[in-house]
Amino acid sequence: MSEGDIRTLVVDDSEFFADMTAQTLSQEHDMDAVSVHSGVAAAERLTEDEFDCVVSDYEMPGMDGLELLSTVREEEPSLPFILLTGRGDEETASEAINAGVADYLLKLEVVEDKQYGRLANRIESVVEQDRTRKKFESLVANSPDGIAHVTAKGVLLSTNPSLADRLGTTVEALSGERLTDVMETETARRRVAAVREAIETGETVETTDSVDGRHYQNQFVPVESHRERSTVQLISRDVTERVERQRELERQNERLEEFASVVSHDLRNPLNVADSALELLDADDDELVGKIDRSLDRMSDIIEDVLTLAREGRAVDDPEWVDIGTLAEEAWADVETEDATLSVTASGQLEADPTRARDLFTNLFRNAVEHNDGPVSVTVGAVEGGFYVADDGCGVDGGSGVFEMGYSTADEGTGIGLAIVAQIADAHGWGLDLAESEVGGARFEVTGVARRE
Repeated sequence: MSEGDIRTLVVDDSEFFADMTAQTLSQEHDMDAVSVHSGVAAAERLTEDEFDCVVSDYEMPGMDGLELLSTVREEEPSLPFILLTGRGDEETASEAINAGVADYLLKLEVVEDKQYGRLANRIESVVEQDRTRKKFESLVANSPDGIAHVTAKGVLLSTNPSLADRLGTTVEALSGERLTDVMETETARRRVAAVREAIETGETVETTDSVDGRHYQNQFVPVESHRERSTVQLISRDVTERVERQRELERQNERLEEFASVVSHDLRNPLNVADSALELLDADDDELVGKIDRSLDRMSDIIEDVLTLAREGRAVDDPEWVDIGTLAEEAWADVETEDATLSVTASGQLEADPTRARDLFTNLFRNAVEHNDGPVSVTVGAVEGGFYVADDGCGVDGGSGVFEMGYSTADEGTGIGLAIVAQIADAHGWGLDLAESEVGGARFEVTGVARRE
């Protein structure tokens, strides 16, 4: 805590002790301490000023320390209150704790042994705890998540306004109610079962459910309360918009794949007819036949790329650990590399969808081979948080535009290959950048990748 930020009210019918204690706390322990000399005077002062802590004698005429505490609690239910008592017996300690004091000390130890440092430490401790609690309560009260303190029997000890609003009632009305009485029975029973599982296992339990058309992601966190030994903190987050976006994305992907399949099917039929006719054609004009053959091959490549693009955009839900060297070697085998060479310097595994990660490498390798004149050397290496694919060719102009649909610098290119790479990276949640390799060629860096040796 910073200097002078704890305001303390010292209460004692001994003016000497009250003033000495307040002065010592102020001068030696950087507190803003004020002294009063009776319980009545303390109660009046608390109505006029704000304090972080009260340090009070127990035995005082007119109003003793516990009577002062009772008065304080009516206005300030949580104000830290430290009791100084001349009695060290268990009965007094028990009475003080039951009354709700934050701490208590023997007055003689403070006076005779001059343990003001010990008192100051206690004050700092209870004030810090109180401030932490208030911050937590403020976060809970203002959280958009529904939060509740729930017993093993499904009784709500406390809730925050967000949860009360969802249930169409108030925080006060929910206190002491059972989950099964305030929400749809079957959903409530599943939540109570999760509460009991969390208590029995001592571990956080996560569930999802729906209430009145809204979707919720729930966490049941075991806690111990002074009111109930076995309880959980229920945190329920409304994920309706996320669920609906995911469903809409899935529908779009399904429509896109269906569209791509239909288009490719409708194109393949006349393409196959043209291929068959070309075989029967009298090849008197080799140049013309070659031109037709190349055009048909290009159409076939476009069809395959369209299908791949439609399928690769789906988010990766169930990644696996796959060896990066194996992926690269298998992808290299899928490409007509001619005299090109591959070097894999990256080691270990990456977390990915194996098929789509292989397609990413395949398209990057094909891009390197097809967009350079003559043999090219390709390297797969490691970077912080990912890997790169680089070549020693002529490089690629266009910056981030190379990942856009239709961009190609090769006469025979479809302009879809690098768009597929971008789709695959995005589906994994990876970053993708184009840079220049150390020898002037193209270098594609993939980052945000989970890797392990």
